[in-house]
Amino acid sequence: MAAEAAGQRMKYLAGGTDLAVQISEGIVDPALLIDISAVEELRRIEENGEGLRIGAAVTIAELLEALRAAEAGKSAESAAIPRCLLQGAGSIGSPQIRHLGTIGGNVCNASPCGDTLAPLIVLAASFSLRSAHSSREVPAEEFFLGPKSTVMEPGELLESIFIPRTHLRGRSAFRMIGKRNGQVISQVNVAVWLRREQGKAHGTGEERPLPVQDIRIAAGSVAPIPLRLRRAEQCLRGSVPEASALRAAARAVQEEIQPISDVRTSREYRRGVTAALFMDVMAEVLEGEGG
Repeated sequence: MAAEAAGQRMKYLAGGTDLAVQISEGIVDPALLIDISAVEELRRIEENGEGLRIGAAVTIAELLEALRAAEAGKSAESAAIPRCLLQGAGSIGSPQIRHLGTIGGNVCNASPCGDTLAPLIVLAASFSLRSAHSSREVPAEEFFLGPKSTVMEPGELLESIFIPRTHLRGRSAFRMIGKRNGQVISQVNVAVWLRREQGKAHGTGEERPLPVQDIRIAAGSVAPIPLRLRRAEQCLRGSVPEASALRAAARAVQEEIQPISDVRTSREYRRGVTAALFMDVMAEVLEGEGG
């Protein structure tokens, strides 16, 4: 992960998987690198009554191990594991990259195609930023300004990522698509989190699927920043997620994104495949819930 110190050409370094490439290509030229990978406070994953806090220097592999262990051992009473984050983190790079790269680095690199960014947005995550003089919390969906650009001020460090307990509950999923299976960079990715109303809905003597109480949808690599799709959310919030509502939401997804054509794929491809990925993700989150 990286942040500039006031008045200095300095970068913080944890995994360095993105920063090393930027230095070798002459994109950045830091006079000083400060290695924070061994700072214990930045390497913790802690859950309490308020939610889940992930230190920014936790590697992607460590995060995956913790999430998979929690999923295997969870009880019916425990908070749901944020499956979209598990799936997004598992899509990053190769095993070597995942063992070196950090969750904070993936966030601070601010690539629109980053595979943890859309999951963190739908999970209502916030980022703890700290400098020598102050600290602040920034919602994930307000953190990104453009490709490789964030709201971080000179001298600020991403300290941790917090997911509130309200969004550990519910169901979530993530999908991405790229040109190859190994070390793939997303051409498009989509994440969804939703919570259904509690209890059983009844119509005229027949059980009906429960309405969506709340939903958050985000997509990556379809705009200059990972994009929350509020119009698509509105199509489903408070309604029963039947075929007509899902088709309307998919159309809203296509209208809301701002894809471009680049070396990886075309604007038209991104527009079509984003809607298809959205439908795949919705099928997963609705599975087993009468969806």
